[in-house]
Amino acid sequence: MKPLIWHQYFQQNSLKTYYLNIHKSTPKRLEFDWQKIKLNRIDLINAFITHTKNYKQECFYLEIGCNDDECFNNVLLNNDYKTGVDPLKGGNLRLTSDDFFSTNNKKFDVIFIDGLHEYLQVQKDCINSLNCLNDDGVIIIHDMLPLSWEQECVPRFYDIWNGDVWKIGVEIMHSENLNFSIISCDQGIGILKKNNNNFNYRRMNNILAQLSYKDFLEDFFIKLPILSENQFNINHYFSEK
Repeated sequence: MKPLIWHQYFQQNSLKTYYLNIHKSTPKRLEFDWQKIKLNRIDLINAFITHTKNYKQECFYLEIGCNDDECFNNVLLNNDYKTGVDPLKGGNLRLTSDDFFSTNNKKFDVIFIDGLHEYLQVQKDCINSLNCLNDDGVIIIHDMLPLSWEQECVPRFYDIWNGDVWKIGVEIMHSENLNFSIISCDQGIGILKKNNNNFNYRRMNNILAQLSYKDFLEDFFIKLPILSENQFNINHYFSEK
C-alpha cells in the first residue's frame, strides 16, 4: 500500500473535518472512470444550446457557480446571452445564487447548476431555476454521481468534491411533470426538463437530509435513471418542432 500523501487529496486544514466524519466512511465506491469517458459537461451544455438555436433566434444561458470559467468561457454564445453567477470569482455577476434569484426577472433556455454542492443549496438552485426556465428549456446539474464517501461527504475535506447533490436526483424522481435523467460522464450530469408548467417539485428534507454515502449506494443508486454516454440522445428531451 502506498503511503497517503495528505496534500495531494485533501483540502487545506481539513484533517479535523475528516476525523469528525470518518464514521460515514465505507470502502464501497462507484467504478466509473471519468477520464475514459469523452463526453463532458461543456459538450452537453453546447449541445443543448445548439439544439435550441436551431428553432429559436435567441438562446439565453445561466450558469450558477462559475469558479475558473472553464464552462462559462467555452459556451457557444456571445456574452450578451450569458449570465454567470458566482459570489467569489468567474462569470459576470458577483452574487450568491440566492441573491441573484431574489431579484431576477429573466427567463433562460439552458441553465447549468454547479454552485455550492450541498443538498439544501442545490435544492433551492434547482427550484429557482425551474421557475425561470423557458418552455422547452433545460437544466443541467453537475456532480450527481460521487465515486466515494470522501467525495460525497459534507462538509468538504477532500480535493475532488461532489457533495450530496445526488439527493436532488431522488427528489426529482419523486416529483411530478419533470423529465429527468443522469448521464454517466464527468462526475454525473443531470438533465432536467419540465413536461409542462404544472410541475410539482417534491422536497424530501425529512428523509434525505441526514443520509450518507452508504445510503446512496445501498438504497438509491440503482433506482436513479442513469444513461451511458452512448445512450444519450438529445431528441429524447424535446417534442418535435
